[in-house]
Amino acid sequence: MTAGPSLDPAGEAAWLRFKQHLAWCDQFALVFLFSDQPAVIDLLRGRLAAIYRARITGLAIPLPNTPEELLTGLLPRLLDPPQYQQALNAPVWLDLTRPPPDLSSEQRAAWREAGLEFLARLNEQREPLRRTLSKPLILVLPLADKARIRALVPDLWAIRHFSLETGPWLVPAAPPAPAQLPTHPEPFPLSDTEHALVREWRRLRDKGGAGRGALLAGTRAYDALLRRGHLDEAKEATTWLVATARSRLTDTPEDPEALRDLSISLNNEGKIDQALGNRQAARDAFTEGLEIAQGLATALPEYEDYKNLPDWFERRLAELGELGTAREGNRG
Repeated sequence: MTAGPSLDPAGEAAWLRFKQHLAWCDQFALVFLFSDQPAVIDLLRGRLAAIYRARITGLAIPLPNTPEELLTGLLPRLLDPPQYQQALNAPVWLDLTRPPPDLSSEQRAAWREAGLEFLARLNEQREPLRRTLSKPLILVLPLADKARIRALVPDLWAIRHFSLETGPWLVPAAPPAPAQLPTHPEPFPLSDTEHALVREWRRLRDKGGAGRGALLAGTRAYDALLRRGHLDEAKEATTWLVATARSRLTDTPEDPEALRDLSISLNNEGKIDQALGNRQAARDAFTEGLEIAQGLATALPEYEDYKNLPDWFERRLAELGELGTAREGNRG
């Protein structure tokens, strides 16, 4: 097993201050981390995530996929989080230092300005944010923009609980040990809320539920199982989700909502197959989902949800290195 990087004494001292500050927070707290050291940020995030996994809450890490999603989708999720996230009360880690890796060159150029505009909007919603969040919000921001950000968000800066500027604190990793066959890590226990989500899905499944409510319940159960690493049970859920979504198309094969539900179920199935190492099965699921998504985007271009749906599957296939093959197959 390869030993990961560690922090030098200055980094360990900073980590201890950061960790102790969060340990004292039992309500809303705003934290600013400024950094130009991606590897240091990854190490801090990993350590923090391990702490909150041990507390059975996890660490919420929302990941917008485009500048547009960052501006339009993230703030509403922060101000009105899903019920299960409220129950978990997990801290929110939001890293704006690096754009998502699969953006186009034009989108990457827009990401930095979108991040600053998002912060400005967050500044305007300071009071609703404090009323809604009963947990820490950790903003990871570019060190080069520190002065600009302080001027841009004076209200947020005034209510911050902690701020930290990282340095080049990494100690080189130890030499790798002999290679071993990969194994799936042990799953983490489900929280009471997550157990309830899984039980409700199984209750609806055993009753023969096949409506959209049952699909939504199954998707929530799948998300909980995947988040905690219960891969085999998550695979069981996606198999049922795909079969149920297909059954809804028997009488109305052109129903856009049912087709979109099937595409989402295929996306979930592909993700769990990929996590289990079943690349061919993942490729098949993503390819079928892409075909459905492209059909919906073509037939209903005025609907933003349908218009953007193919991008999800193209990114999934790109991760598998198969996007070019899938496109050639679709054209054929």
